[in-house]
Amino acid sequence: MDQSRNINFKRIILLVLLWMPVSLGYAQATKETASFEIVVLGLKIGNLTAQKTAGADSVRYSVDSRVKFWFFGDVDLQFLTRSHFKGGKILKTYSESKTNRGNFDSKVNWTGTQYQVDAKSYKYANRAPLKGPVTWCSSKLFFHEPSGNEVFLSEVYGVSSPIKKISPGVYEIEVEGNTNQYHYKAGKLEKIVVESPIKDYKVMRVK
Repeated sequence: MDQSRNINFKRIILLVLLWMPVSLGYAQATKETASFEIVVLGLKIGNLTAQKTAGADSVRYSVDSRVKFWFFGDVDLQFLTRSHFKGGKILKTYSESKTNRGNFDSKVNWTGTQYQVDAKSYKYANRAPLKGPVTWCSSKLFFHEPSGNEVFLSEVYGVSSPIKKISPGVYEIEVEGNTNQYHYKAGKLEKIVVESPIKDYKVMRVK
């Protein structure tokens, strides 16, 4: 009987030792959150929350926002993006827009040789494959300042563009004829000036 108990006890200890590295791996994941207001002509029209979850070799970014404004009628927009990086490279992205004027979504997936694109947005569609891999996208820019020599992937349009540094802490990215400016202070994103086919706006950091 004692020998049987010893064997069972040893098995329990072995299972605990095997489980501990897995448990510690999950515990090592870190999260960062940043909050912003969306502003048009000095008036707040919505909120935006960005989150970064980092593991051992992968990082996930999420951005969620909701705005309400008038543009030849009331517009109510809920927007989100999800981006998954592995080894510093974009593995896949997903974006979704829900509005009282229609819903749109875009998917970009790395196949090992190129990105498969299925992008739909307001008066826009794109299914052309994209060369890669790419290491920057809009959700990553909420947490990291670029140098100005990188290539950017638009999660919404499924196209790439260069990131251009125009002055210290200020970067421009042109996507489908619209130019967005990202402003950083001490490496932290403070403001985005966004050109939009619907209405231009600013994303201002709250905390």
